[in-house]
Amino acid sequence: MNDWLLRRTRRPGAAYRLYCFPYAGGSPGEFLRWESRLPEAEIWGVLPPGRGRRYAEEPFTRATELVETLIADVSFQAPFILFGHSLGALLAYETARALRAASRPGPLALVVSAHRPPHLPHVDEFVHDLPEGRFSAEIARRYPAPPPELSEDPEFLAGFHRMLRGDLEVFETYRHVPGATLTCDIAVIGALDDHWSEDELAGWSAHTSAGCRVTMVPGGHHYLPGQPDGVLKVIAELGDGVVR
Repeated sequence: MNDWLLRRTRRPGAAYRLYCFPYAGGSPGEFLRWESRLPEAEIWGVLPPGRGRRYAEEPFTRATELVETLIADVSFQAPFILFGHSLGALLAYETARALRAASRPGPLALVVSAHRPPHLPHVDEFVHDLPEGRFSAEIARRYPAPPPELSEDPEFLAGFHRMLRGDLEVFETYRHVPGATLTCDIAVIGALDDHWSEDELAGWSAHTSAGCRVTMVPGGHHYLPGQPDGVLKVIAELGDGVVR
């Protein structure tokens, strides 16, 4: 199996494939648990270096390099949908753009969760290059705490911070470069208690010549692990269009 991809169950008769990009510090393995909720899909988790079985590899620190390497190594099997949450949304979007630029088949739809339209500026202070003590304090403020059995393990914590620094550097150094718009639908999911309003998220429509719709769900920026229903409903509806 390709180093970049994880899959739990092979579904050769699937109507479409769903490629899922993790958020900063996240594992793509959690998306594989969606199989029972999306029976028409074959689900793949995208696994960047620095986590899971790629723990020993150096994380990428620039979105462009990560995406260029990804599309060089992965043959996205059509028809497919790209999904990403937070940092994953940004990487899914840039992957769709890179496939288009390379004249390769693109996604049926791009589903982006908890991320502003990419042309809008960052709103948070940069943290990826903070000294370890300040970095740890800022991470504890921004992110849900890992389970005690992991957070009290110095080796785990060091590896997690190494991965998270890389992810945050990818996010914080990203600058949108204008180019050709996508030709697939964009489905945007925003959380009611997150940074961006529904009107702001509607700005994603500038990045496609097809349709763009915004769905708002309960919760804050980190809603997804505990409340995936809204995302799954959006993806299932897009998948139904493929089946029909």
